[in-house]
Amino acid sequence: MKKIFTLFLILNFSFLISNSLHAQVLCILCFNQNDSISPNVTNLLQNGGFENGNCGPGTGYFCPNSSFYSCDFPSWTCTGGGTSTYAHNSDANFSMVIEGTQAAYMGNYYCNACSNNANDTSCLSDTACTVNSLPPGFPNNTTAYGGTTGVSLEQTVTGLTPGNIYVLEFWAGGEGNIWPNRGLFGVDVGFGDTLLRCKQTSAFSTDIGIRYIIEFMAASTSHTIKFTNWGHICADCTELILDDVKLYTLAQLSSAISPCPGITPIALFSAPHHICPGTCTDFTNLSLYCNAFQWTFTGATPSTSTDPNPTNICYNTPGSYSVSLIGSNATTSDTLTLNNYLTVYPYPPPQGIAQNGDTLFANQGAVSYQWYQNGNSIAGATDYYLVAPSSGDFNVVATDANGCEVEAVIFNVIASVQSAVGNQQSVIIHPNPVEEKLEISNLKLGTAINLSIYNIVGEKIYSAVDCKLRTVDCGLFPSGLYYLEVTAADKVFRTKFVKQ
Repeated sequence: MKKIFTLFLILNFSFLISNSLHAQVLCILCFNQNDSISPNVTNLLQNGGFENGNCGPGTGYFCPNSSFYSCDFPSWTCTGGGTSTYAHNSDANFSMVIEGTQAAYMGNYYCNACSNNANDTSCLSDTACTVNSLPPGFPNNTTAYGGTTGVSLEQTVTGLTPGNIYVLEFWAGGEGNIWPNRGLFGVDVGFGDTLLRCKQTSAFSTDIGIRYIIEFMAASTSHTIKFTNWGHICADCTELILDDVKLYTLAQLSSAISPCPGITPIALFSAPHHICPGTCTDFTNLSLYCNAFQWTFTGATPSTSTDPNPTNICYNTPGSYSVSLIGSNATTSDTLTLNNYLTVYPYPPPQGIAQNGDTLFANQGAVSYQWYQNGNSIAGATDYYLVAPSSGDFNVVATDANGCEVEAVIFNVIASVQSAVGNQQSVIIHPNPVEEKLEISNLKLGTAINLSIYNIVGEKIYSAVDCKLRTVDCGLFPSGLYYLEVTAADKVFRTKFVKQ
């Protein structure tokens, strides 16, 4: 069905701020139409169409205080009413249903709106979409129908952000074809009842109900949405049929709807201030009173966006960049430009892997390293060098002081399984890695030996001739990989060790 979007009535913000009870309600809009105002929104309420539950078509009475009580609408709670309350689910045989196959009928017999005289509606005075306050104690009904409390359907929604604006949208109709005059009901979004009107929407008819929009600023993380009916306010006044109840963020409000009069948009956002080159980031929209957005990301891909909360904004080149957001509503716009808001760190120094035997060396200078073999991380392999535990493919991820990573890969490494080269007999060294004293064993006691130690580039950094000692003090050696050469009785033994 084509959307009509005919503005029926508007409740001005200036009216609301004079009434402390509604201090956080920004405005109430009402439209003479059945179609949804903002389709395909994320509904923060559950079961807003009253489709789920164990109420049979047109026969389920959902108020526990009623003697007719037989079923429930999941996520909704019926309060108030009395033993004679006959609020039940409505189907297309009872009244118009505009979403799904069921709606909620708030049936509660006849009530008094202005005085204890039946059919007295003389006090009712409409201001825009709402009805002005009634005399104290009204509307009221007999105890069997809830007295001054009436009968209510309510649901508490959680996870709201205090200070953010939310939109309650719902459709209000009325039952039967013998109640042509408008009815009266109340809605409370957390700040007290606001009195509204409903119209007859007979079954199998072309009647048009009222679409309401209530914009309010959340005062806490949870709000209870509550609808109340006291009964027929006159002999031919209808009662409330409720359907398609939705609660969503202001950003999802249809762009065809003007925001509340007098509300100036405020553009705000947040995002990480520092990222590594070649990475992407997300932006969080903190704007108020906006329903359209235009982002500009200097130096990024993509460079613009109209999403409320853009994601995967990627920066490849180091530098400092500005971010701009224009937040708009139908009245005006607000622009926020933050220069040098986001810094992209310099590229980390390039990495490479050199192989010497079965030992692999990454470029030194990074803050941390992590080695991988065949795609799996190697526990404890966090130095710039690695003695390959077995043959395979290896890669190393090096992280710089900014937390940025760079990777290098080497394939088809053949690992040696021998720790010494030369004759069949070999020396034994321990501990390896070593911190202070390196012990040499598996040689005859008293045998004079020649000791030589070479660093990774082949420079001799230590030597001892005709030495009978079996201990080398490595405490002053820099951390790294070293080669030990032992000559004893015309035999040469070579092995390697690591200085921590």
